[in-house]
Amino acid sequence: MTSGGVLSGKVALVTGAGQGNGRAIALALATAGANAAINDLRAESIDRVVKEVAALGRGAVGVVADVTQTSQIDAMVARTVAELGRLDILVNNAGLICPHPFGEVTEEDWDQTMAVNARGLFFCMQAAAQVMKEQRSGAIINIASVAGRGTHSLSPPYAASKATAIIVAQQAARVLAPYGITVNSVCPGLIDTDFNKRLDDQIGVRQQGLEPGEYIRQRIATIPLGRIGTPQDVANVVVFLASPPANYITGQQITVDGGILCL
Repeated sequence: MTSGGVLSGKVALVTGAGQGNGRAIALALATAGANAAINDLRAESIDRVVKEVAALGRGAVGVVADVTQTSQIDAMVARTVAELGRLDILVNNAGLICPHPFGEVTEEDWDQTMAVNARGLFFCMQAAAQVMKEQRSGAIINIASVAGRGTHSLSPPYAASKATAIIVAQQAARVLAPYGITVNSVCPGLIDTDFNKRLDDQIGVRQQGLEPGEYIRQRIATIPLGRIGTPQDVANVVVFLASPPANYITGQQITVDGGILCL
């Protein structure tokens, strides 16, 4: 392992890190000096990112785990500590969306979305906090969404789950502050990931009858900065919140949306 970087010697656990924002976050944390535990549901996705982190000279471990299962969350955190020595940074990035209009949302849509985006996120926070409390330091960062801040959402359960991510971060920030642990949320807007490409197909093409890509183009037209965000835009904020310069920031929501919430 090589040293250097603002996060040198730190250990990060990133959930849902096999692709998209999660992958970018894991690589950005590693670039800043952190060793990383890479979580996802698919081993093949994890293996690729583990190799990329290792190529940066950092310690890396891949952990296949379903965040809807508390036993798997506990095992994931325990393995991170056992193989990398500690846990300084948790990034709750795992998430999903069921893009059905209000009147078409099913019980399964609601339960599945909340199980990953809210329930799983909370118990990941709880498990990580137990380790961080003993260390008397740590940073927990929830990847929420502008949808959780009251903007128009394509999925009511998704908006509710992301609002929950923000609220539990605020609550945890107050409880964990005496232990030197900060807890914040990052709220992305439209980001250029496979997640939004799937929405283009599911909503733009299948529901609205648009040409492929047109739905995304229409959404980009509403962004004051005039472009879609990148995973690196999100990752940059996460690295800052995990770093010493942000150690007096807690209980906050940092929006990364190109100005959507300015409207």
